[in-house]
Amino acid sequence: MDYQQMRNIDIKNELKKRGLKGYSSLKKALLIEYLSTGIHPLKKSQVSTPAVNIDDTNIILEGPEYVDSLYGIITDDIPVNKIISGDCLDILPSFPDGLFDCCITDPPFNMSKKKGLGWAFSSHVTMQEQWDIFSKDDYFQFTVNWIREVLRVLKTNGNLFIFGSFHCIFTIGFILQNIFDRRIISQIVWYKPNAQPNITCRMFTESTEFIIWAVNNESKKAKNWTFNYENMKSMNRGKQMRNMWEIPLTPKSEKKHGKHPSQKPTAVVNRIILAGSNEGDLILDPFSGTGTTAVVAEMHKRKWIMIEKDETYNQIAKMRIDESTYSLFEDET
Repeated sequence: MDYQQMRNIDIKNELKKRGLKGYSSLKKALLIEYLSTGIHPLKKSQVSTPAVNIDDTNIILEGPEYVDSLYGIITDDIPVNKIISGDCLDILPSFPDGLFDCCITDPPFNMSKKKGLGWAFSSHVTMQEQWDIFSKDDYFQFTVNWIREVLRVLKTNGNLFIFGSFHCIFTIGFILQNIFDRRIISQIVWYKPNAQPNITCRMFTESTEFIIWAVNNESKKAKNWTFNYENMKSMNRGKQMRNMWEIPLTPKSEKKHGKHPSQKPTAVVNRIILAGSNEGDLILDPFSGTGTTAVVAEMHKRKWIMIEKDETYNQIAKMRIDESTYSLFEDET
C-alpha cells in the first residue's frame, strides 16, 4: 500500500470519527482545523516548532510581503511553505546562514530581445521579458551577487541545482568554480524532443537546457552531499540514471492557471528533488516563477520557501500550490 492510499484511509477514518459524510464535508472539516490551528492536519508530525498564526499582522507588516499558500506557516521567524514577494537580493540577506538543505532555481538567462523575434509560420516569439535583459557586465555581477547569497544561506555540502541555456550556463559555471571554488558534481542535459523550431535557420535547432549540480563547499572539501542513487536507479528501470534526460516541454495542463515564458515541467524538477533532497528538507528557490519547485516539493513531503518579485507569477504559483493542496482531500474514487 503506497503513501497516497494510506493517507486516504486515514482521512476516511477521521471522517467517521467526526460523523461527517461526503467529500465536501471532509474538506470543510480539514480546512476548518487548519484555519483554527495554523497547522495542516495531515502534516502535524512534520512541524517540530510551534507555528505562529499566518494572520499575525505584526509579523506580516514588519517583514516582506507574503503570498499565503494553504500550507504556509511561520516558525521561528522563518516563513516555511510561503512565497515571498520581492527581489531575492533584498530578501536573502534576512535569512540566517546555513538555513536551507537544497536550492533549485531557474534564474534569468539574459537571452531576451527588446522587440522579440518571430517568424512568418509561427506565433512563437522569443523571450522579450524586461527582467531577463542585462548588459554583459551587469549580468555577470548580478549572477555573482545572487549566488553569493544562496551559498551563504545553504548548508555546508548542501546541493545547488541551477538551470541555464548556452546563453548563461558558462557564466554560471565559471562563477561557481573560479569565484567561489564550489564543487560541480554533474551537468545534466535536458533534451526537449518537442522543442520550438529554429527561427533564423542559420544554426542547429536548440533543443536542450542544462542543469548545473554543485555542492556548497570548496572543491577539495566537498563531501557527503545528498544523492539518492537507488531512487534514481529504480526510476530508470534498474539501470544507473544518466545525465541526459529526455522530457517534453511543459504541458498545457501545467499552465492552466497562467503562463511563464520559461516554466519548467514538473517531470524535470521531480527528478531533481528526488535525487538531491530528503523528506523534511527545506528547499529554496530564489527565482520561483509560477512555483514548480514548491508544487513538486509538496508532492514529496519537502518544506520550501519561494522568492519571486513578479506578483502576477506569484498569484499563478499560489493557485497551483493550493490546487495541489486540495488534492489531499480528494477521494481516490
